[in-house]
Amino acid sequence: MKAVVLREIGSEPMIEDVEPGELREGWVRLKVVRSALCYRDLLTIKGFFPQAKTPLVLGHEFTGEVVDSKSTRFRRGDRVVALPYTYCGRCEYCLTGRENLCRSREWYGEHLYGSHAEYIDVREESLVPIEGDIDPNYASIASCVVGMVINGLWQVGGVEEGDKVLVTGASGGVGIHALQVAKAFGAETIAVTRSEEKARFIETVKPDHILVGDDWHKEAKKLGGADIVIETVGEPTFQKSLRSLKWGGRMVVIGNVNVKPVELQLGLIILRQNMIAGDLSSTKKSLYKALQLYRKGLIRAVGTEMPLDRIGEALEKMEKGLSRGRIFLVPP
Repeated sequence: MKAVVLREIGSEPMIEDVEPGELREGWVRLKVVRSALCYRDLLTIKGFFPQAKTPLVLGHEFTGEVVDSKSTRFRRGDRVVALPYTYCGRCEYCLTGRENLCRSREWYGEHLYGSHAEYIDVREESLVPIEGDIDPNYASIASCVVGMVINGLWQVGGVEEGDKVLVTGASGGVGIHALQVAKAFGAETIAVTRSEEKARFIETVKPDHILVGDDWHKEAKKLGGADIVIETVGEPTFQKSLRSLKWGGRMVVIGNVNVKPVELQLGLIILRQNMIAGDLSSTKKSLYKALQLYRKGLIRAVGTEMPLDRIGEALEKMEKGLSRGRIFLVPP
C-alpha cells in the first residue's frame, strides 16, 4: 500500500510502499477514505513527541471502511470513524468516560502506524460506526477536531447557552470548526484573526463578531470580555487571550504551534478568578456528540482536499499558515 512514512525524526516524510502486517485479534483493517492533516503531525516530524517510533506512518484523523476484521463488533463493509488513540478500558480514567487520559493510551501516527495511507489497522475499541450519510471530510475530523473542541467547551469549559466564546486562530483547521461548535451550543462567538483576507474566509461560518489585527484583546473587552477562550494557537496569542477574559472566565488551551513556554501573571488569574485548562483530544462521548451535531446540520467540514501524494506541499501550506480550514488527504 502507499503510505506517508517518516524514516527518522526531523527528516522529510515520503510516499513509500508499505506491506501491511498480519491483522491481530480484536483489530480491523480499514480502507482509508479520508485522513486529515493535523499540526500534531508536524510536531511529530520535528521530534516534540518522544514516544514516536520511527519508521512511522503518520496520521491520526481518519475515517474508512472495514475491509478485513478480527473483531466481534465490526465486519467487512462497515463504515467507521475513530478516536486517534487506543485505550485500556480498565483504569480509573477509562471507567469514568475520560479515556483520553488513559495512561496506557497509544496514538495512531506515533506509537502505532497511522492513517496517511491507503489502509490502516485499528483496534476495535477506537471505532464508532457511522449511521446514515456523512461527508467523509467531516467524518475524518469528527474526533480529533470537532470531538476535541466539544470536550474542551462542554466537558472542560462548561459552556452554557449565551456565553461569549472567543476563538483564536479562527481561520485554521481547529478554529474554523471551534466557532461552529460554540454556535451549536448556543454561544455568542468571537473570531480572532490577523488579516482581512482570513476574516472573509471566517465569515463563511457566520460568527457573531470578527476581530482583526493586533489589538483584538482590547476589542474583546469592549464586547464585555469572553466567558471562554478557545486558544488554538498557543504562545503567540496566549497573553492577549488571558487579558480578553471577563472576571470568572475560563481559557481552554488546545493549540501549541511553536512549543514555547508562556509567562503567567498570577494576578490576572487570582484577582479575577480566571481558570486555565488544557484539552487533550476527544472521548467516545464527545465523538458521539460530534456526529449528533452533524446530523442536526449544525456543523460542517471546512477545508481543502489534496491527494495523499502531495503530502509535502500540504505540510508546507499548514506550517506557513497558508491553508484555510483543515487539509483533507485523499488516498489513491
